[in-house]
Amino acid sequence: MTTPPPTPSVILVVQAASPRIPGTPDTGAEYREIHRSITHAQYSHALTLESLQAARARDLPDRLIRGAPAVLHFSARGTPGGGLRFLTDDDGGGEAPISDQGLCKLLTEFVTEGLRLVVLSACWTSELAHLLATTVPCVIGTGAPITDTGCLDYSRTLYTALAHGRSIGKAHSIAVGAAEMYGADTECLPALRTAPDVYAEALHLVGAEYRTPPTRTPIKPQGSGFSWRLRKKPLPRGPNPQP
Repeated sequence: MTTPPPTPSVILVVQAASPRIPGTPDTGAEYREIHRSITHAQYSHALTLESLQAARARDLPDRLIRGAPAVLHFSARGTPGGGLRFLTDDDGGGEAPISDQGLCKLLTEFVTEGLRLVVLSACWTSELAHLLATTVPCVIGTGAPITDTGCLDYSRTLYTALAHGRSIGKAHSIAVGAAEMYGADTECLPALRTAPDVYAEALHLVGAEYRTPPTRTPIKPQGSGFSWRLRKKPLPRGPNPQP
């Protein structure tokens, strides 16, 4: 019987910010950085990147019902005091915050279907991350305003590390270090939270079936050209050998 090929992990980028509002983050640029990071990675074949463009609040449950992603990345704007903002139904290009409690209840339903990581790429999302982490294995949020450059630097490095087989915990640590090295404000860097009894260093986006163990080369003894086999040395023979 032929073993079916493994199923790639899905990363869903929800682009919920309105481009008509001044100061809105460039969600398209963030998506392109994530796409580039995955495309050139060692295990790019183990990941599938999808996007939910111009996302309204009602678009999210409809998309999740069709299949839960392994990673849900919100590229959006936050609201001081909590709440992600989604596009409104009118044609004016407006935004409105959604309920943190409602979002938590919604995403909880898809944890058993494979949702492992939620990335809140938006300002003022620390409290929401804390709330989601009661059930979602890993959640990344930011407790203060973060610049577009800081978001791009962090996201680029995070997904590069994940697509090279690093764990969620290790990828986050690498991405935070890189963003700080590039000049990001240390008080505005994203933070990782985990659900109870979840160890982020043990969670990988790239499954074990994709990560091949390193090849071990057998070590051969290095000699000087002579045989390593021991030989018996013949006994000396004289004119009167002793018995």
